[in-house]
Amino acid sequence: MSVKSREPEKKLREFIPLAVILSAAFYIILMLLEASLHPQVLFGAALGSVFIGLLATVFIWQNEQKKHLGEIVVLWAMIFGFVIYGLLCFGGVL
Repeated sequence: MSVKSREPEKKLREFIPLAVILSAAFYIILMLLEASLHPQVLFGAALGSVFIGLLATVFIWQNEQKKHLGEIVVLWAMIFGFVIYGLLCFGGVL
């Protein structure tokens, strides 16, 4: 395999952590915004923000296999968080 064919793969590996960290920041801001608009969800928003923030720190790990597993967990947590948020908004809860 030539060096040229590895470059896109390397760029993709660098993009995934950046995308996850930016997404985590977006969800934390979104949860805190919802908590400011609806104080009754403050505890859940704070807990969710801490949880997503901790999951986003997985990119500090040196072990590539654990890092990849962490990336997948964080990505799916964000996807399910978005779906749950959409369903709660659609159902009139939020």
